[in-house]
Amino acid sequence: MPAKRLIYATAARATAYVWSRGHLAVEASFPAGEEGTAAFASYVGAVSSSLFYVLADVVEEDFHQENIPYIRGKDRRALLDRKLAQRYRDTSLSTSISLGVDRGQRAEERVVLSSFTNTQQLHPWLLALRDADAAIVGVYSAALIAPLLTNMLGLKKVPCLMVALSQAGLRQSYVERGQIRFSRLGPLEAAEIASPERTAEAFERETTRVHQYLMAMRVLPREGGTIDTVLIAPPGQAEAVRDAAPSIAQLRLQVLDLDNVRRKIGLRSAPAGAGAEALYLHLLASRPPRQQYAKENLRGAYRVHQWRVGLVAGGAAVLAACLLFAGLQAWEMLQLRDSIAQNRQLAASAEQSYSRVTAQFPAMPTSTDNLRAAMDQYRLLAAQTRNPRDLLAEVSQVLSESPRIEVERLKWEFDGKLPDVAKEAGPGGTVQQGEKPRYEIVELTARVQATRASDYRGIQLLVNQFVDELQKRPGVEVLARKLPFELNSGTQLSGDIGTERASAVPEFTVTVARKIAP
Repeated sequence: MPAKRLIYATAARATAYVWSRGHLAVEASFPAGEEGTAAFASYVGAVSSSLFYVLADVVEEDFHQENIPYIRGKDRRALLDRKLAQRYRDTSLSTSISLGVDRGQRAEERVVLSSFTNTQQLHPWLLALRDADAAIVGVYSAALIAPLLTNMLGLKKVPCLMVALSQAGLRQSYVERGQIRFSRLGPLEAAEIASPERTAEAFERETTRVHQYLMAMRVLPREGGTIDTVLIAPPGQAEAVRDAAPSIAQLRLQVLDLDNVRRKIGLRSAPAGAGAEALYLHLLASRPPRQQYAKENLRGAYRVHQWRVGLVAGGAAVLAACLLFAGLQAWEMLQLRDSIAQNRQLAASAEQSYSRVTAQFPAMPTSTDNLRAAMDQYRLLAAQTRNPRDLLAEVSQVLSESPRIEVERLKWEFDGKLPDVAKEAGPGGTVQQGEKPRYEIVELTARVQATRASDYRGIQLLVNQFVDELQKRPGVEVLARKLPFELNSGTQLSGDIGTERASAVPEFTVTVARKIAP
């Protein structure tokens, strides 16, 4: 990671700090002017690979609150740019801070417009950084760091007025709901900073002055509640500041020692004699705020750095994913190898067990090939074997509907020999050419009960009804019928009924068949 270097710019000079894990140290100091700017450019060129944070702590800083329509996206940015251009002549170092949305009849957003009104005193330092192609993260003010400091002190949700002494002077910042509302810098003379008594008087004077200004601008309500006021005194001067603090009923005063605040926010070490600027610089390096003043023309190198970091991080993520995937594949491969080895051992053990068991079998009367051929023939015969169940079921249903027909004999054949008339014209009376159908045949011999043997017309009627019912069954064909007598117009009535006996009824024969699907 590139080193973090912080440039603390005041009206008199620019001081370069280096920060690392809570430790803050001074590297160089450059007075305002051409010589100081040239020396600063040389310094930046030597450490141009660092990330630079510029903290400006100057008097010429303006804060102005406005309400704008609640809009988003490009329209909001264009509106804010227009508002900044209307208020400030030079908007090269300006920003806007949202204070939230008032959702009434017309939703409006409260914003604070802020800008450095004298950018010329900062341009030499910024141009030197840009010319050296240094990565400028942003330009910040002590006012933007004040909400971070009040948050660290546990005063995030309450209105707070914070007064702290830095190299540039006495900074007073009013923070409301975690956002800066107003800030000003009161310069102090060297004699005032050197004398604890005069420093305490400056705290009292500037605190009273900023309170009166906020009341006059109606930032603070006249009849409102008390405001938490934090005075960060230089080391060892907390008692003097507390004794000289203003007695204003609306201000609830709290005096803190600078060293105690340093420890509370995690600043492990700071340069000797550093004031509140050490607090601002530490918070800027560890928790930089989202808002800053620099435009994109100053942050080009930083954008390139972000792209580079993003590409490196993306490549590292892809590499980590590939390594993880490769590790998983290697782990699965090892598991598969173990599984294969175990399966081979099981297979060898099973083969040994099989060999021991088969060794106890009696000698086979034939070879394995002969057994396999026999089983194949058996399966073929089993597939071709038929049973009379289906055709006899059809005949049985017709018999159950003909109670006067009594069965004497049933003969079933599969692929049996058809009568001559069936050979010439298959079932249905149509001559089959070039086909060799297969049939199952049932030859039924039966008697007609409860009738006289001489009643040949009644017998013929019952037999014909029986045969007609057989022909109606699906797939059943009547191949032949044989009555105990012949009855037609061209022959003489003949048969064995002339020797009728009281209990003897002549037999008749019906041959039925059904084609077997190939």
